[in-house]
Amino acid sequence: MCRALAKRIKQNPFDFQYAESYTLEDDADPLVNNSYYFSAHDGEMSVFARLGKRVNADETWFAVYVDGQMYSLKEESFPAGKAPVQVERVEEGWTLSYQGRLNEADEIDFRAMFIPRRPPLNEKWNKAFFKQLQNVSGQCHYEQEGVLEGRMTLNGKAIRLHLPCVRDHSFGKRDWNYMNNHLWLMAVSDACQFNYSLVSYPALSVLEVGNYRDETGMHYMMQADLDLQQVSLGSVPQQLSFRVRLDDGRTIPAEARVITGVTYHFQDGQYILHENVAEFIIDGRTCRGILEIGFNRDSHRYFNQRVLKDIRR
Repeated sequence: MCRALAKRIKQNPFDFQYAESYTLEDDADPLVNNSYYFSAHDGEMSVFARLGKRVNADETWFAVYVDGQMYSLKEESFPAGKAPVQVERVEEGWTLSYQGRLNEADEIDFRAMFIPRRPPLNEKWNKAFFKQLQNVSGQCHYEQEGVLEGRMTLNGKAIRLHLPCVRDHSFGKRDWNYMNNHLWLMAVSDACQFNYSLVSYPALSVLEVGNYRDETGMHYMMQADLDLQQVSLGSVPQQLSFRVRLDDGRTIPAEARVITGVTYHFQDGQYILHENVAEFIIDGRTCRGILEIGFNRDSHRYFNQRVLKDIRR
């Protein structure tokens, strides 16, 4: 598997400029998506937003957690090209804006720019890597760390923004109903950035990847001992604790505790996703980020009903 992936990367190197300028074709399959996601956090405030463009609809998230309260856009989708969440590429980075209502009656005018601070991390899904994963073949997914700078006016109160941020861009075929379940943990601060991703497909019961950036640089996850039982119940785990072995030989502890969150529904409720603001302690460092977890509507599909302790990881 590793040799096949290395060969494919050599033959088809990641084209960052092409990926940054990717747009949907007018006659694209409705399952093809072009998705932009931003997640920005410090000790006082969290912001996350997503614009998932398809030829037949725009999937939209926008949420701000500040002063102990969550404010979120209630509409989850809009007609194609009509989403009030706006994402635009500019020379310096990407702009993110939203003006309108959050919750039932809160008003916000949000305008910020993502300024990159580190190179992108690329993750590609292709049948050359997992031949059976036809429903994710050709998908491109990469993340980049930076800062979200700008301002917002929330219910008349002006607030300046300068938040450590991770942006995520993915494009290609995304059939939410093909996933059994998944978990994504992401924490970010000036001092460090942590990522742990787990996904289950019909053709592959568990796939895990991750990375950790500290003052010594970027390190990649080799193994994690997360208890799969905790994320197989169809509900949001309020706290997770596990250990991660990195490629530099270290094993570091990771803890996540949910603060609050928003639930989203995809493809007429075939897949339910919970996006939660969480507090993390990663290798002794306290920071904030997200605990994202999702489940197929068919609970019999979680991890393909495998005996979890028998899954080779």
